Amino acid sequence: MSIAREARKRIALLLALLAAMLLFALPAFAEEAISFSLSADPDSLTAPGPVTVSVRVVNNGAADMTEPVVLYDPDGNIVTGFGDGGQALIKQGEYVTAQQTYNVTQAQLDEGKLTYMLSYNQVDASGNVTVQSLAKSVEINYTGTHVDLTVNRTIDPEVVRSGRTVTVQYELYNAGNVEIKNIRIRESSTLSGTAQTWAALAPGERTSIKFTATMGNNNLTSEGKITYYAGDDKTQMQTSLPAVTITRANPGLVLDDILTADRTAITNNETVTLTLTIKNNGNISYSNISVTDPTYGELFTNLTLGPGETLVKERQFTLSETTTFKYTVTLPDNTGNTNTVTSNEVKVSVYDPAQVMMLNVMAEADRLTIASVPADVRFTLTVTNNSSMKAEKIRLLHGNTQIYTIDTLEPGKSTTIQRDFTLSQAGKFRFTASVRDALENTVTFDSNEIAITYAAPTVTPTLVPIVTPAPLVTLTVAPIEVLEPVTVQTNHVLRYAAMVLAALFALAFVLFVISTVMRIKRHSASKSAYDHMELGGTRDYTEPARYTAAVEEPEEEPIVSPVEEKEMPSDEILKKTAAPVTTAGAENGAYRLTREESDPQPEPEQEAPAAPAAEESAPAAEEKVQPRRHRRSERKTEAPSEDE
Repeated sequence: MSIAREARKRIALLLALLAAMLLFALPAFAEEAISFSLSADPDSLTAPGPVTVSVRVVNNGAADMTEPVVLYDPDGNIVTGFGDGGQALIKQGEYVTAQQTYNVTQAQLDEGKLTYMLSYNQVDASGNVTVQSLAKSVEINYTGTHVDLTVNRTIDPEVVRSGRTVTVQYELYNAGNVEIKNIRIRESSTLSGTAQTWAALAPGERTSIKFTATMGNNNLTSEGKITYYAGDDKTQMQTSLPAVTITRANPGLVLDDILTADRTAITNNETVTLTLTIKNNGNISYSNISVTDPTYGELFTNLTLGPGETLVKERQFTLSETTTFKYTVTLPDNTGNTNTVTSNEVKVSVYDPAQVMMLNVMAEADRLTIASVPADVRFTLTVTNNSSMKAEKIRLLHGNTQIYTIDTLEPGKSTTIQRDFTLSQAGKFRFTASVRDALENTVTFDSNEIAITYAAPTVTPTLVPIVTPAPLVTLTVAPIEVLEPVTVQTNHVLRYAAMVLAALFALAFVLFVISTVMRIKRHSASKSAYDHMELGGTRDYTEPARYTAAVEEPEEEPIVSPVEEKEMPSDEILKKTAAPVTTAGAENGAYRLTREESDPQPEPEQEAPAAPAAEESAPAAEEKVQPRRHRRSERKTEAPSEDE
């Protein structure tokens, strides 16, 4: 039984080993089952250009392909001329061919080959699919010229201190297949005004050309321009490098009190934290910074500090004795200098608990608000010794001014002092107690802070004389029953008064209208009563016949019913004084107005026919019943005819 069991174990081990060998051999079998070859026509080029690539893929397996194969060109694109759109199912023992025109690049010419890729899926016995790929290359010989001058520029140092030298170095490498001749490099005028040359550089060779300059007070500029010739070609070729500013160094490290401790007095085996702070306000970069201490050795390494940055590093120390710390900082910079800086000293005193000095200072003020400046304020300071040892020569200070000294203060005891101060302004006030402890270290203790504010004084009001008030008069509100009749009666009176005022206003308005109409009529009548005479020559009313021929016959006016007028005194006078007058040479008489004197003079006799005078009297009599306007017009227009 044991022999049979051992035989079965061996058989199982052999089967497992065989399965593993088959598993690792599958890719190899797959590669042997499918193969392909390449050829290029032409196989050599003098410059980048097209070639015809022929591909042949063979199925060397024992069965037909169940998964298609795909062909890719050197650019990773599918070769569409292969099989059906770039993929093919090849039967056992058969092959598929394809041709492609491919443009060869300069990089491929430099490499000397073209590489195609065949991809297909491989399915194992369990049905798992894996992607297989097979690459094949064809050689391309480059027989033409290829010019390739590679130029690299380095500046050392990057930032230059005033008076120091900066070096600009150009690394030249001929990466082509033709010799490069007469290489000439010219820098900017701020760096160098002289160009440098190199006679020739064979393919695969390299060389370096350096320019140096001294930094002054202004920055420098590097801007390289390179010209050269390829082989025997007479055409000049050139390349340029962009301008780079070489900065003048401006150191700006802040190194005052760069080392601090969170406490300077601790008890035995307590921990203190020390902090290193370095600020860089300049334009210099520092790298690989290291920090060491004489007692504890190397504390920090490989630190960096760039322009405008601040380096902050902390380290904790557990002390059993008083220790003085003093760091040494090494700062290599990008100007080529290595700076060594020593920090300030920080002493941390370690006390026995019984030797620790502890004072408490309490401050009070008799007022917290002042109404004027300067103002007197009394401060009260209470100092308590909370330590287990006697305190001597305790100095009380306000700022840097000592105001009092306490000679001795026993443990647990307190003392109080008062001081008057004249304040020039409001603000916050704090006092300090300073004393030397058992280790002869000066320790200080601050009081609480007192804020005193300023408030303008309140103006005292002016005293008003006391006036004896008049006796109060009590007014009794009348009942509603009494007030209502009075209100009604008042309303009636007001209504009647309003009606009377309205009537008076209406009457005044009517009178105003009537007077306006009458004034218009009188104005119209006055205008009609004016004589209308010709504006020409001279008129003699004593000889009207002279102007008879010039007077036009008036137009017939509409008959107006006579209006009876009251005879005015002036009319009576006219009747009495009017007398026919006959002038010499006149054909007819006219009326003359005469003034009666107290002794009228007899007028000279004139020959005038009586009939006309009698006939003239009739119109004068009728004139009374006609308007004055018509009588005047008749007088003007009436003239005796020749027959009369």
